Amino acid sequence: MLILLSTLVIAQADHHNKKYTWETTPTIEICPESNVKVEYVINALEFWKEEVGFEYKKVVKVNQCTKEKINTIQITNGIGVDTTKHLALTSVFTYHYTDSVHDKYVDYVVVRIPVENKRYEYLQQDVITHEIGHAVGYGHSSSGIMHRTLGY
Repeated sequence: MLILLSTLVIAQADHHNKKYTWETTPTIEICPESNVKVEYVINALEFWKEEVGFEYKKVVKVNQCTKEKINTIQITNGIGVDTTKHLALTSVFTYHYTDSVHDKYVDYVVVRIPVENKRYEYLQQDVITHEIGHAVGYGHSSSGIMHRTLGY
């Protein structure tokens, strides 16, 4: 809880780097292979709701995740994440309208958080909040929760 509170204080002074926009309100799915706590996901979503007004439909722990599910943020395990270089990875899939080349809208997102990373277990809430920040539509920033090093 202390880490989350320190993150909240740091991030409020942060200038977020908006890269994408959700055209519709997404659902958040926690895939069965993920060991991410629902509570951590909800804390992260509530942070982004207060910070930038991000809205979501619901958080659901599902029995199966379907690939490329439109209008969904899927939280899965860290298969494919090089844990010597990254704590987690988020892939944001976007589209844009031909008359609006500069505006990118989010189609769907896959957040990959490794199942076991004991070295950084104390940072799990911050890692999830950071990765959800990417899912919400923000890139890395110069300080705060969206800094490449999570503000540490």
